[in-house]
Parts: sequence; C-alpha cells; structure tokens
Amino acid sequence: MNIRLGISTNFAIKRWADPEDWVRMVAKDLGLEQIQFSFDQFDPRSRQDIMAAYAYRVRNACEKYGARIHSTFTGLSIYPHNLLYHPLAEGREDAVDWFVKAFAMTRELGADAIGGPYGGMDLATFRDPERREEIEVLAEEVLVRLLWLAEDYGIKTFYWEQTPILREGPVGIDSTRRHLERINRLRGGKGAEFALCLDVGHAISPDAGAEDRDPYRWLESLAPQAPIIHLQQTDGRYDRHWPFTAGSKSRGIIDADKVLRAIRTSGAADTLLLIEVGHPFEEQDDRVWQDVAESVEYWREALKNITSNEGAR
Repeated sequence: MNIRLGISTNFAIKRWADPEDWVRMVAKDLGLEQIQFSFDQFDPRSRQDIMAAYAYRVRNACEKYGARIHSTFTGLSIYPHNLLYHPLAEGREDAVDWFVKAFAMTRELGADAIGGPYGGMDLATFRDPERREEIEVLAEEVLVRLLWLAEDYGIKTFYWEQTPILREGPVGIDSTRRHLERINRLRGGKGAEFALCLDVGHAISPDAGAEDRDPYRWLESLAPQAPIIHLQQTDGRYDRHWPFTAGSKSRGIIDADKVLRAIRTSGAADTLLLIEVGHPFEEQDDRVWQDVAESVEYWREALKNITSNEGAR
C-alpha cells in the first residue's frame, strides 16, 4: 500500500495568487511535493498567450522548489454552472469549450490529469422523468466526447468527483461504481480514463441510505477506483471543507487513522491524499495559514503511525 500526501491550491484562492508564493509555501514551508491546481487560481479561458505565460511561471516555481502539478481541478468558480447537464444544447457546448480550454492549460502546466464534477441539472429537468433521462443520456454522450478529446491534450485521466447532490449524479456507493463502469465502457478504451476522486466529506446526501452516508464504507468499497482522495473535515451534515485543527476535529467525523485503515482494508495499491480545506474569505489570513499547516501535520503524523505499524507487523 503506497499512500502519498499532497494538497489542493483551494486554500490559496484570492490570498496567494502568485505561483512563486503558493508553490514555495506548499513545497518549502509545508514540505509537500504533490499539488492539485484549482482553476480558481487562474481562468483557463484566458487569452492563450496570457495563460501560457502564467503556466510558465508555475512550472518555473515548481522546478525551483521541487514540487509538481499532479493534476488540475475545476474549482469553485465553475462548479455553480450546469455544464454538461445544461438543459440547452448551447449550454452543453459552452461546457465543452470550458473543458477543452482547461485541458489545454493542464498540458501547459505539465500535468496529464484533470478532475472535478462535470455538471448538475436544473430543477425543471430533474423533476420531469422523461426530460431527466434524456439529459442524462446527452450528458454522457458529451462526457465521452470530452474524454476522447482529452487524449489530444495529453490528458491520461479524468478524475470525476462524486458529489452529495442527486441532481449532479449518483450519491450511493453502488450507483457510483456502476457509473464509473458505464462511462469507461462507453468510451471504448479510447481517450482519458474515467476514474474517481473520492471526497471524504461527500458521504452526506439526504437522498442516500444510511450505509451511503458512512465515509469509511465509501473508502473500503471504492478506494481502489479512487487514485486521489480529497481530505476535509465535516460534521456529516454539510460539505464543510473545515481544516483538521483541534477545534474542528472535536465537532467533525473524519479521523485520519480510520481513513487510513479503511484505505488499507480496501486493498488500494496506490493512493494520493489531497488536503482540500477552505475558509470563509472573511477569515484572518494568518489563521488560514496556521490551519493549513496544522492540517498537514495532522495527516503527516497519521501516515507515520500507519507506516510504523505496518513495519512492525
């Protein structure tokens, strides 16, 4: 079992915009090598020359500090959009345009993987069974087309992030597994692989059964299909993205030792854990950084403990 630790740039949104700053903070101050780049840091729809210049800065900073961009991620700014589930053809084609430009920027950043949710239905569509089924089929067709296009940009993996919202796709373990299998079957072995990004804070859907609201059961069942796992603290009611501090741990349900045991039980061979914490923009900046550093140390100690325990066996 190989488990590595990295971080999403989600923590840096608006506070640390220059790659020289956030790459240094991650690699030198936190001692992490693996970075998932959130498109909240830079819009992939920027003009080509501007995007390329920014990506050049990121690559230089990574080389300077010994870090790497493991993958890119959709981020908060595009998440509210309907994207591939948009009820109008124009909306779905606009989503294709966004993702293609995100593929291009991913390549410029030196990464070969991208991830995130890929859309959500509007209420009118969701509440009409016939229209809902129609849009589900259309969304799958567009998704497969995108997976094929991704290969042209050197993208090897699309990490789909399952969310707790039924209008955005499956909210249960079995239905999530079936969706992974279906999309990979539809792509016919061509294009980017459709893999899972499992977020420990997403086992909270009110539309799911009790067993599907257990984050450890998700890990035990699907960690082998989830090469990356997002780490956040939550109270089990909402998608909180709290840090792993003493205060948040006292009211949260995510325990590092339990997470690591569940991954080990699953039989997953290789897993990248990505800390994905977010703070209100009103929070004091120094407090944000302290929380991020404390979260990293919490997971680093847990990984040391499980490594020591395995070595003693």
